[in-house]
Amino acid sequence: MIMKQFRFEPLAQASYLIGCPRAKEAVIFDPIDDMGAESYVLEAADLGLTIIGVFETHIHADYISCARALAEMNDVPHYLHESATELVKYAFTPFAEGQVFDVGGVRITTIHTPGHTPEHTSFLVTDTARSNEPWCVLTGDALFVGDVGRPDLLLGDQALDVMDETTRAETLYRSVKDRLFALPEHVEVYPCHYGGSTCGGVNMSGKAASTIAFEKRFNLAMRKETPTEFAAFVKETAKPFPADYERIKSHNLGLTSRDEITRAAV
Repeated sequence: MIMKQFRFEPLAQASYLIGCPRAKEAVIFDPIDDMGAESYVLEAADLGLTIIGVFETHIHADYISCARALAEMNDVPHYLHESATELVKYAFTPFAEGQVFDVGGVRITTIHTPGHTPEHTSFLVTDTARSNEPWCVLTGDALFVGDVGRPDLLLGDQALDVMDETTRAETLYRSVKDRLFALPEHVEVYPCHYGGSTCGGVNMSGKAASTIAFEKRFNLAMRKETPTEFAAFVKETAKPFPADYERIKSHNLGLTSRDEITRAAV
């Protein structure tokens, strides 16, 4: 298996390439427009891989996604959880809970982990050339190293937000505790953000990877015993909102164009 973590330091954002050297295929997760769609194509080509799909853990609020552009550039599917169908204003390829994607000898299984957003999904990765045991999980903005995703990046439109902040927080607690923490403890954790990002709280680590075992023992938010205590802790330890997050998320939902975002920033 080939795995590459791309870090965009100004936003403490991480995107990923997962590939199979034998099949010469790769998929990209959570690509960021600041790096440019072309950069992911070039990185894959340097590794001798062809991109066959682009996945997003969720609709992002802190950076402009280039998932649609990257998928179009390579004439491959752009994947989002099926619950995003009523949210976004563009076509994508939906996947369901527990769906399995094979990238050569690499098996990728979807785990619906709502809370940060309703459609949020994590991806469990297994390198079948070595074992049928899962190796790592891409946790997006659900579980960070030392912290969790914030549940309060709402657009103020209930038809789009689906869940209010309190419901999101309680749902996130259950997603992490019942879904992610149920994974084998050796599984490595690779989030979409690390310390410095405003998508989590003040306890986010600058380390960009962890394990299920370590987070079960030492993640401060997840040491709270009830969803109510968890929700209060997350709210108390939240960072300031991401800059211009409402316009950014509106663009990523397909409600506004990139030109409108650019004009608003000038």
